[in-house]
Amino acid sequence: SRSRSLIPKSSYYFGPPPPGSAYGTSPIGQIGLHHPREIIRVERDYTGGELIQFAPIYPLELEGRITPTQFLESINSINELLISAHSFRHAMIDNFFSVFTLQISAILFETHYDREMKRLQQLFDELNTDLYNPSGLNLLWPQKVAFLFVSFQIFYARGSSLAR
Repeated sequence: SRSRSLIPKSSYYFGPPPPGSAYGTSPIGQIGLHHPREIIRVERDYTGGELIQFAPIYPLELEGRITPTQFLESINSINELLISAHSFRHAMIDNFFSVFTLQISAILFETHYDREMKRLQQLFDELNTDLYNPSGLNLLWPQKVAFLFVSFQIFYARGSSLAR
């Protein structure tokens, strides 16, 4: 029989959680010290065209750890900052100043996009500290995967042979 890998990989959603999953189990392990038990994805929502935003669909694997309302509020906060960061008006202003000042403005001033990405990184840190980490979850920064999805790490279940 094939054993499950101790270092999980993020994958697409294929349906309800399998029997050996972390679904419905209590968290154990330390974030940053132990490997997560599972990694789940929240995919991008392409209904708005090319605008980067994430689908506000509550994954079943998060049930019992955070409420659907907490999940939706956090995804909506992330989406609002992404919409602001990709503002056409701000991009035009930043590009105008870059061209007009022969790129010197890029050295002197931070672009609107960069400011919003810093705010988004702070939001991720706050969400992890206040909401996700105490629930045995960790929200990963999506810039490493080109904002194609947001990953949640789910940590080990108490009493599991994998937690040792």
